[in-house]
Amino acid sequence: MNDFLESRICRLTCVAPVHIGSGEVLKSFEYLYDKNRQQVYFLNEGKWAQFLASNKLLDEFTAVLGRNGNFSRINIWQWLQGKGFSAEDCDEFIKRKAFLKADLSDKKGTLNDISTGVCDGIGSLYVPGSSIKGMLRTGIIFHLLEHSPRMKEQLCRKMRDALQADNWRRALRDLSDGIEKSFLEHKDESKNVHKWLAGLQVGDALAGEMAEPVSVIVQRVDGITYGAHLNQFENPLPLYYECIPAGSEFRLQISMDRAMLQKIGIGSIEEIFGYCRSFMQRGLNLQEKVFGRRYGVLFDEAQAADCFLGAGTGFLQKSFWFSLFADDGEAMRELKGFLDQSFRQHRHRVLDKDISPRTIKLAVSGRRQQMMGLCKLEVMHNA
Repeated sequence: MNDFLESRICRLTCVAPVHIGSGEVLKSFEYLYDKNRQQVYFLNEGKWAQFLASNKLLDEFTAVLGRNGNFSRINIWQWLQGKGFSAEDCDEFIKRKAFLKADLSDKKGTLNDISTGVCDGIGSLYVPGSSIKGMLRTGIIFHLLEHSPRMKEQLCRKMRDALQADNWRRALRDLSDGIEKSFLEHKDESKNVHKWLAGLQVGDALAGEMAEPVSVIVQRVDGITYGAHLNQFENPLPLYYECIPAGSEFRLQISMDRAMLQKIGIGSIEEIFGYCRSFMQRGLNLQEKVFGRRYGVLFDEAQAADCFLGAGTGFLQKSFWFSLFADDGEAMRELKGFLDQSFRQHRHRVLDKDISPRTIKLAVSGRRQQMMGLCKLEVMHNA
């Protein structure tokens, strides 16, 4: 037995909806939307094609798509019902379903594009270990930065230079890579590179064999600060995510080589979770100064979480750039210029002067708003 190996079974709880994207985005003719039941059915493409062919509907379906240049207006479910097919007739080509939680207008007969979640062979959404390890890595780098004031000051100067560079995208990418190498890699006398996080192994977070596959569809909404000008404080986006629902619990195994990770001052898995919580709080504190009055309940709910995971969580929850600046005011000014260059076409740069980034990312489930991606991490017992 390796006395230096610490291995724990951990619990990951989704405090809010979590979207881990599969990379697949479906248009309205690539899924079925049952408006009455508020359900979305994802198709087995091969069996769907067989169904159309066996019922001599393939040519007509192709013609329907050809007549509609705007695919977002096509509701295939209604088209099938018009042909006399029931929900039971569709079971043979449906691979999984999701419950719609978005609050849509009665006039809206279809959804827009849906970004699907990553799922296993039986259609259950899960959280890949790589996604969790990436979040843990960010928390660790944040912690190391906070305890390296001299290095932090040097990197801050490099950050200012990168933001002013002609090719600032490449300069920022190089700086990010350099920060990670500085803290998480070591080159010995023989020029061999040792990556300290090779000593951290993170398994996939799974719901368990007995869990029924469940997912929800939520709409992305940006909370904004310029409502006084436009008489609104939310900007609904034509973007829908297939998410793990709030309240879902997962189990995963995390192992760490203590001897290796102690080289960078890490003593336990619980400590790493604490780093992630500190990083999350840093971003939340900055946002609460601007959005706290309007979204105070959401910030209160976020205190039950330790981290953000997945897509739609916002710039602050994925980048440690703010951590390089000792002064929040300077960070706001510098990064405002960066974001203005990055998103020249957005009206934020004209209308919104209070914060960078200028939005708080929300998941809307019916009438309920939550911050997307909130998760809680707990060590349960030894593996």
